[in-house]
Amino acid sequence: MSGATNFNKIAGVIDSVEVERLKRLVFRVTKGKSFVFTHDFVDQAAANDQISRPVKSVYIIMYWDGELIRDKILRICDSFHGNRYEVPEMSQINEEIHKITQSINDARNVYHQTKNSLTEQLMIFNKLDANDQQDNEISTIYIYKMFLAKEKAMYQTLNMMKMQNATFIGYFWAPAE
Repeated sequence: MSGATNFNKIAGVIDSVEVERLKRLVFRVTKGKSFVFTHDFVDQAAANDQISRPVKSVYIIMYWDGELIRDKILRICDSFHGNRYEVPEMSQINEEIHKITQSINDARNVYHQTKNSLTEQLMIFNKLDANDQQDNEISTIYIYKMFLAKEKAMYQTLNMMKMQNATFIGYFWAPAE
């Protein structure tokens, strides 16, 4: 042996309130032969959308190579509500970061293209030009929305009536005009 160490790493994300429990369980199972590093982070997507989500923590567990310890740590990590990830070798980390960054950028591009396409389709459907919109024009989409609301109310009222022979019997309110 040329002094090489064979440490394995497991990473994941869990709720911040469960971090201490994770640390205790890993310490007990490995009898102190592991190190758990945690760091709280704020989900930027949730912060931008003003969604209240529990604060998450990232954890990295480093331990001496051993299948028995690995299996125990994996079972502990899987028992928490969160995600677990295998950490690649140090020589492959830059490649993995590049792949993930590329997939995030691709997902953002698809999102923006879909949003723009949907906006264009709605403008075409609405028969209005985005540059020509005037305050006195009525939206076609709004007219269909009102029509569907009227139809829904009518069928809800008809569903409350009783059917005798081929006639619906019941009381309902209807405008006279």
